[in-house]
Amino acid sequence: MSKMDTKDFAIGAIIGGIVGASAAMLLAPKSGSELRSDINDKATVAKDLTVEFSTAAKEKGTEYSQFAKEKSDEWTQLAKEKSDNISKLAKDSWERVADKTTSVTEKASDMGDDLASDVKEIMETEKTEGKKLADQVVKEIEDTKERIQNDVNELKENENKDQ
Repeated sequence: MSKMDTKDFAIGAIIGGIVGASAAMLLAPKSGSELRSDINDKATVAKDLTVEFSTAAKEKGTEYSQFAKEKSDEWTQLAKEKSDNISKLAKDSWERVADKTTSVTEKASDMGDDLASDVKEIMETEKTEGKKLADQVVKEIEDTKERIQNDVNELKENENKDQ
């Protein structure tokens, strides 16, 4: 309650003014009819001031309420726009990441297919080369076998001749 607002001050000023005016009238040397007339005039002035202050307070209250509503609407709209912008940026970023991920996945898949094709081709080439080498080895073995056979036969003939 240490904080005094405008409303409390205005009420205090009005009451203080009424009490001060009443005291001044009562203490002033006047006749009864003059005093009553002065009190009536001052009461009317006080009533008019009270109505005037009350009306001004209501107008200010309405004015402040309207101002607060307008500012609230402005800030709400601004917050909504900012939120929409942030959401759009996040969505755009997410779509870019998804596109890049798809692109990388496709490239990796293509590279895997290329690698598998290359390995298959190399294995086919090696298989063919291995078969050629095996055929060559077999031929050389057969040739060697034939030469050895011929040498054995020649040795047998020479032995038979020598005997």
